[in-house]
Amino acid sequence: MSASNGKEFPDGSSSIVGNLAGHAQSQCSYRDIVVSQSKTGNLIQGKPQYQVVVRNDCQCGQSGIQLDCTGFTSVEEIKPSILRRAGNVCVLIQGGTLNKGDWAQFKYAADRQFWFNPISSDPSC
Repeated sequence: MSASNGKEFPDGSSSIVGNLAGHAQSQCSYRDIVVSQSKTGNLIQGKPQYQVVVRNDCQCGQSGIQLDCTGFTSVEEIKPSILRRAGNVCVLIQGGTLNKGDWAQFKYAADRQFWFNPISSDPSC
C-alpha cells in the first residue's frame, strides 16, 4: 500500500501515513480519531494478524494521539515509532501530527482482536 505522506523518525524508521478525505467539524477532539481494523489472513506464531488504521476525521490537525492499550499484547513486534506503549496508554507516531484525513497504520498478532479506543489528542485549529 502506498502512502501520500510519510513520517521519518530519528531512529531511521518511518510510519505509513496517508491522506483520506475527512469530514469538517468546527471543533476537534480525540472523538474525531477513527480506528478501524481487519484481519490480514496471515498467522504470526499461530495467532491471527490484524491491520489497524488510525485516521483523523477532523478538519484540524491532531497531535499527541493516545489510545487505550489496557490489556493489549501482541506476538508481533510493532515499531515504537508507530505505536509506543507507556503503561496502559499507547502513543501514536511519537506524538506527531495527523492532519485532516491523514492516517497511520500498524499490524499486530494476538488471540483476539483488540479495540484501540482513542482517549486523548491535542487538536491544532
